[in-house]
Amino acid sequence: MTDAVSENVTKGRLARSMPGILLLLVMLSGAVSLIYAMAAGRIVFPPEPSARAFLTGELTTELSSDLAKTPFPAFMARLERGASWMVMGSLGPRVRQGCPDWLFLTDELTVHPHAAKNGRLRSRTVVAVNQWLAGKGIELLVVVVPDKSRIQHEQLCGLPRPPALDERLRSWTDTVSSAGVRIVDLEPVLSRQASEVDVAEPFLRTDTHWSELGAERAARQVAVAVERLRIDIQPPKQYRLEESAPQRREGDLVRLAGIEWLPSRLLPAAEWVGSPVFHAVDAPAASGGGKSQSAEDDAGDLFGDENLPNIALIGTSFSRTSSFLGYLDYHLSTSVTSFARDGGDFWGAAKYYFASPSFLETPPRLLIWEIPERVLNMPMQPEECSWASEFSLDAIPGEISQCIVN
Repeated sequence: MTDAVSENVTKGRLARSMPGILLLLVMLSGAVSLIYAMAAGRIVFPPEPSARAFLTGELTTELSSDLAKTPFPAFMARLERGASWMVMGSLGPRVRQGCPDWLFLTDELTVHPHAAKNGRLRSRTVVAVNQWLAGKGIELLVVVVPDKSRIQHEQLCGLPRPPALDERLRSWTDTVSSAGVRIVDLEPVLSRQASEVDVAEPFLRTDTHWSELGAERAARQVAVAVERLRIDIQPPKQYRLEESAPQRREGDLVRLAGIEWLPSRLLPAAEWVGSPVFHAVDAPAASGGGKSQSAEDDAGDLFGDENLPNIALIGTSFSRTSSFLGYLDYHLSTSVTSFARDGGDFWGAAKYYFASPSFLETPPRLLIWEIPERVLNMPMQPEECSWASEFSLDAIPGEISQCIVN
C-alpha cells in the first residue's frame, strides 16, 4: 500500500469516526456541566415528587429549568435558538412571528386554564381596591392596555388569535365599570391610529410595547379622563418638547426569543426610535422621555416636598416605556409620580405601592392604575391571592377569598 493510499484510508477512518467522537465530547461536556451544577447547588431535586406534578409536566418543567442553569446547556440553548430561527423561523415557546418583522408575545395568543374565573376575581379585586381607596378620599382611574395582537391584527398574517379572546377586553372593562370603577378605554384611539395611513403604528414591531406615538395618544386619552374628574391637579407645570435623533432599538421580543446575539442581518429588521426630551418651562432641568429608574425609586420624596404632587401612577413596563410618563406629565401639565414596575403584571406595583411610606404617609389625590389586557386572565399565584384577599375583608366579603391557585 502506497503512502498516499494509506493516508487516504486513515483520513477516511477518521472522517467516519468524527460524528461519534463529537457525540462523545458533547456527552462528556454535558456530564461535567451537570456534575458541576449539582455540586454548586444549582440543581435541586424536589423532596416529594408527586404523580400530579409528573402528569401535569410540572416536575419536568422544573427539572428542565434547573438543567438550563448549567453552563453547557445554556450555551447549547443559544445555539439551538439561533439555528431554529434561521432554519425554521421558530422563535421558541414565548414568541411568534406574524407578518415579516412583526413579533408577538405568545401570552397574548393563549387561552389560560380557568381564564374566566381569573378575570372575574381580578375584576372583583379592582372593585374592592376602588372602594378601599374611596374610603381614604382617593380617586382611582384604571387604564387597560389592549393586546398588541388585538390592535395590530392586520400584522398577524395568519397567526391565530383564539376567538375566545375577542370579548375579553370589553367584557372585563364593562364588568368593572358597572361596579363604579372609572375606566379609560384605549382600544378605540389605538385602533384608529393603526388604521391611519402614513402614521407610525401604535405598537413596535419587535417589542411588546407601544410606540412613541401610541404612548402619546394613550397618555392624551388618559389626560382627558383625568380632567373630567375636576380634581385640583398639583403641582402646575408646563413642558416644552424637543425631538431627539432616532436610535436603534432592540425589541424585547428579540431578547425573549434568545436570538439577540445573532448578527443584525439575521434578525428581524431593526427599529429606529426617536424619544422626545421634556423640558420644564420654568426650570432649566429636563427629564427624559420616560423618567429614570432612580427618579422613580426616589418618588417617595416628591410627595413630601413643597410642590406636593397629587397624582401617582402604578402599573407595568408600559408605564415606563416609550415616554408614556413624560407624555402624561405634558398633557396634564403637572408632574406625575410613577411607581410602575417592570414585570408588575396585574398586582405587583399595587402591592408594593400600597405598603410604601409614600402611600401611607402622603397618599395621592388620584391613582392611575395601568393594566395590560394580557394579564387579566393569567393564572393566579399564591402571593396574588393572598394580596387580593386583604381587600375583600372590608369591600366584598367572601368574594376574593375563593381565589384558588391554578
